[in-house]
Amino acid sequence: MKITAGTSFGIALLLAASMALAQSTSLNRSEVAAIKSKIVTVQEAMGADPAGYLKKEENYNLPTDFNPTREPGKFRPITSSVTLRYTDRASVESAQNLEQMQQDFQARYAAAAASGNPDAISKMVEEVTRMQAAAMAAAANPAARKEDMTVYVQLNMNPSVGIDPDAVVLERPGVIVLRDKRDAVGTKGQVTVYVDPVALRATEELSKIELRTADTGVSNRSGVFHVVISLNGTLADAEAWAKTFDYPKILSVIDPR
Repeated sequence: MKITAGTSFGIALLLAASMALAQSTSLNRSEVAAIKSKIVTVQEAMGADPAGYLKKEENYNLPTDFNPTREPGKFRPITSSVTLRYTDRASVESAQNLEQMQQDFQARYAAAAASGNPDAISKMVEEVTRMQAAAMAAAANPAARKEDMTVYVQLNMNPSVGIDPDAVVLERPGVIVLRDKRDAVGTKGQVTVYVDPVALRATEELSKIELRTADTGVSNRSGVFHVVISLNGTLADAEAWAKTFDYPKILSVIDPR
């Protein structure tokens, strides 16, 4: 094939168009920051750590691209999330306190040994014995320890879930919270918060949850249209926490369609 100047120019245009097309789905960093800000707003609306728990891990999953549809100017909602892991606060704080006590004891014992005072040394030995006994007592009482809880905050997920009337924890315009027992005695499982001012504007007679947007897409390529929060762990703790969420604040991150 003979390549002329015109042919070369045409190929260059095609290559340039292909490169532009390949780059055309990238989100701007400001858009990603806005999405993360909305996740953070939801976290703030959830309030402080659940009673008796301490957050030990936080991992974000943020988008980098938007998804255009075949409809000009329309997009598929993009998903994003954060995973939060909580553990027993008392166990962590007890371990930290014990470590600090051991460090303090070592310094005080060194001072007592340097003084050559046998009474001071004897008191130090008695104190370390009490510390060991307290640590053993705490280890022997696992019933007081909180089981770990894992939380997923997800934007624009599209669940379809049937509603068991006995599983409803709370409902209000734009919000419904369901429990799902995962063990024989019903103490562990999942509490899920669904937030969508359109699909859930009237939940009282719904028999299922379907969080969807129009098949043709949406006009806001980085918009947020529904929020799902899953709390996995001890049901009583998860339910109590979900009842304290600031739902108007969570609803505030939803964009118009």
